[in-house]
This record gives sequence, structure tokens and C-alpha cells, in this order.
Amino acid sequence: MTNLDPIELGKFNGHDIYPMPMFITIAVPDVAAVSDWYVRALGFAVVFSAPPMVHLRRKKYQDVLITRGSGGAPSDGRLTISFQTDDLDALASRARAAANVGMSAIDGPVETPWNTRDLRVTDPAGNRLVFTARNVNVTPEQEERMRKMLESGRRQ
Repeated sequence: MTNLDPIELGKFNGHDIYPMPMFITIAVPDVAAVSDWYVRALGFAVVFSAPPMVHLRRKKYQDVLITRGSGGAPSDGRLTISFQTDDLDALASRARAAANVGMSAIDGPVETPWNTRDLRVTDPAGNRLVFTARNVNVTPEQEERMRKMLESGRRQ
């Protein structure tokens, strides 16, 4: 089996249309407010909107469907979704500049033990997202820690 990109089906509203290999669906009480927050705070764009659903995309294969639902309070077992980004600092500034809505919160960027920098975001409905970027300013100590971590996980 190979990991090929899905076939392109055309364009719609300036976005490539393809069978999405992965996406998340978030059920929230106020689709418009939460969708607007994703656009303003995190730089997502509206691909398609047809009440009661909005299809958002930040980059290729970073799709979020916002649908109407009760939402509910987040729990410790709630899923965290991670997105790769090359513009972490700009995204952090943009997210902080957006007004807080509901439970929205921004934390970071923070350096991780696995040599990334992560921006941890809680959306207005309490869902957790992480935007992660390669840490390009790795110290020799961090590099050595990562090497040891990788070696300890290597199968013999």
C-alpha cells in the first residue's frame, strides 16, 4: 500500500477540492461564532458554508468541519488535534490579537522535549488544538537528549 495524495476534484471558492484523507468535526452550539473565531484567531478560511455546517481549512489536509450540536464541557479524555505549521510566531500573535470567545485560550509557543515549539490553543467550545513547528534553535543539550530518546526507542 502506498500513501498517495488523494485525487484533485477541482476548485471551489479558491480551494482545492479532494477527498479529505483526515479531518475533524466539532459540534458546537453557535456555529457562526466558533467558525468566525477560527478564521480570525487561527487563520482558517471558509471553504464552504451551508447551515448548519461550515467547512474550514488552514492548509492542505488541515480541515475542520464545524457543525451545530450541544458541544458539552471538555473532559480530560477529550481528543487533542495537532497541526503542523511553519509560521508559529505569527500564528501566536494573530491568535492573541483575536478577542476571546467562550472558553478560548492561547498558551505558548513552548519548547517541547522532542525539539518542537508548540502553540496550545483551546477553541471557544473547549476543544484542544496544538500547532507545532520544528525548533530550529536547538541547543547541543537538547540535541543530545533527542538522540538518546531516539536510541532508547530503536528496535533491536
